[in-house]
Amino acid sequence: MQDRRRYLALDAMRGIAAIAVVWFHLHRVLGYDCAGPLAVDLFFVLSGFVVAAAYDRPLAEGMTVGDFARRRLIRMYPLFLAGLFVGLGVQLLLMAAGHSKLSGLETLASFVLAALWIPSPFNGSLDFTFPLDGPAWSLSFEIVANLLFAIFHRRLSDRLLMLVAGISGAVVTAAVLTQGTINFGWSWQTIDLGFARVMFSFPLGVLLYRHRHLIPASLGRIPPSLLLAGLGAVLLLPERAPVDVLFLLVGSPLLVAAGFRSATIGDEAAFHLLGDISYPVYALHGPPVFLLEGSVKLLHLERWGLPLALAYVVAIVLVAHRAAIGDARLRATLTRYLAAGRRTPSNAPALAPPAGREPATQELS
Repeated sequence: MQDRRRYLALDAMRGIAAIAVVWFHLHRVLGYDCAGPLAVDLFFVLSGFVVAAAYDRPLAEGMTVGDFARRRLIRMYPLFLAGLFVGLGVQLLLMAAGHSKLSGLETLASFVLAALWIPSPFNGSLDFTFPLDGPAWSLSFEIVANLLFAIFHRRLSDRLLMLVAGISGAVVTAAVLTQGTINFGWSWQTIDLGFARVMFSFPLGVLLYRHRHLIPASLGRIPPSLLLAGLGAVLLLPERAPVDVLFLLVGSPLLVAAGFRSATIGDEAAFHLLGDISYPVYALHGPPVFLLEGSVKLLHLERWGLPLALAYVVAIVLVAHRAAIGDARLRATLTRYLAAGRRTPSNAPALAPPAGREPATQELS
């Protein structure tokens, strides 16, 4: 069936978006900012689309919130935890060098809280809700959106989804026009706006899936490579508030719609690769950037910023490729283990994922 295939164009989009986020976080090395933060809003739309694709029917037919949560945790938690351990390692190096903003006790508490997907109250002079792994802020909102989707699924009418998306979209738009950027949600000062971002884009993705039959088939005529090139251009160009709003309200849903219609492309290895590395790139790249920034400043390597940034992107992609292989094996083992320890009632949906690989994105945020 169409809904059980893997949407390669959408997979590739999130790979491009993940790399753009890395490029944005290298701005101190490069000496300029880009519109990489917009990738998070695309991730949220993609997440709503794929969660609805994979779980709308099972939840309607009796899948429990516990079953849903187990499957989502198996999908998201291993690499999230791996990124957190990378962040802990970087933090210990900073403490040894005398450059840490957190004490040892605050570091331990932040790690434990983050492992439970709880923001850390120990900021020091840091502003991150997840000081050991800054990008984890969007993954925490992703989990919240996923759980709300499952808990209130029976009440999530299209009208309610449109109401939530409309109010949240107005809040985010006003904030972007006021602050001149959409790069908020990762700090304690803007955590409410981060919630508004996911509460706009995630319901929008759900609505896109539920009404996918209304997406014009003509969008499928756009070459997938052109979609990726356009996405990359938008995310890598300098950020502008009007562009942020246009991408939020029009660009991201249009890209997902076009990517859905482009799902019949062949089994291109490059598209698979971009999809496979996207989550590990996002989950693992953040903490080492601090070390690279500090090294560039300490060793006065500013003139080498561009080649160093390019080298870092290549390195994180290679690491992510290996991590994706290990993560897939671990998830398969966990799924078999849980399936062996439980019996599925005859009137409940099976716990096995849809045929083939789970479609489209995996919660990057």
